[in-house]
Amino acid sequence: MNWRFPLAAGRTALVAAAGAFAVSALFLLLAGQDPLRAAFVMIGGALGSLDAAYEVLTRTIPLAILGLGIAVAFRANVYNIGADGQFMLGAIAATVAIQATGDLGGLSLPWLLAAGAVGGALFGALAGWLRARFDASEIIVTIMLNYIALQFLAWLVRGPIQETVAILPRSNLIPEPAFMPDFSDGQTHAGIVIALVLAVIVFAVLRHSVFGYRLDAVGESRPAAEYGGISAGRVIVLAMAASGGLCGLAGAVEVAGVFHRLEENMAPGAGVTAIAVALLARLNPLAIPFTALLFGVLTVGAGALQRQMGVPFPLLWIIEAVVIFAFLLAGVRRTRPA
Repeated sequence: MNWRFPLAAGRTALVAAAGAFAVSALFLLLAGQDPLRAAFVMIGGALGSLDAAYEVLTRTIPLAILGLGIAVAFRANVYNIGADGQFMLGAIAATVAIQATGDLGGLSLPWLLAAGAVGGALFGALAGWLRARFDASEIIVTIMLNYIALQFLAWLVRGPIQETVAILPRSNLIPEPAFMPDFSDGQTHAGIVIALVLAVIVFAVLRHSVFGYRLDAVGESRPAAEYGGISAGRVIVLAMAASGGLCGLAGAVEVAGVFHRLEENMAPGAGVTAIAVALLARLNPLAIPFTALLFGVLTVGAGALQRQMGVPFPLLWIIEAVVIFAFLLAGVRRTRPA
């Protein structure tokens, strides 16, 4: 992996985003909209006020943590498409754990976050074990596990842990000591600090630890790694466990920082977007917060387009796809011989 300073990846992201906006303008013209006005609405809706900027940060937090989880698995050439499911399992485990123990005072938040990470790690390790033991496609397995997690969550919030009044499909509020500390009167929360610290930790582990070396070795060539004495199966399971643990932690952070309870629709599709976040950062943990911020801007800006111009929200998916294609093309261009 190229471990250059993440601003290089940031410049690539900006160029890719500019290309994506240019292509998206064609879709806006076909829909009878003014692309220039749409650009101003999108940028103003995401960055035109402090409230919008705080919303961008709030949307960035889960994407950054999920992107870090995706990067860990992808480094081992294991394609974790189950970030959404691991996110939901983390949110479930966090909520159930804190409700089971009740208010633990100053330990409430660490306990909730740890439970979320463990829940996601176990779910990820299951997919890794199936890949290592039976050579099952982790792509298919993780996609199927996403559906299991979704249905499990729907059953829980309509049955065993539904709120006491039993009106909406959600749980009761978690104890207040388990709330994430917030900034600016609750407009965003301290999860942004967790995401940034995790980026540094993951970078250090992947670059300077034996585990990171083994991930790279298995990712480059599983047979060669095994010939060199590395247990590829064990590395795959651990990679998926670490990846799932980070994704589960993202779910726990959303419970503690945004929802303060378990709800059925928590950051839908965030796991898929996180794949784009990780790829755009070239799996560099230090660059992932920047690319997550880019997609946070796109998400909030697309919402402004929908509200002010009636542009369908799926336009965001078009922009995401074009950003990925533009980034890949830019990468190919840089690596071509002179």
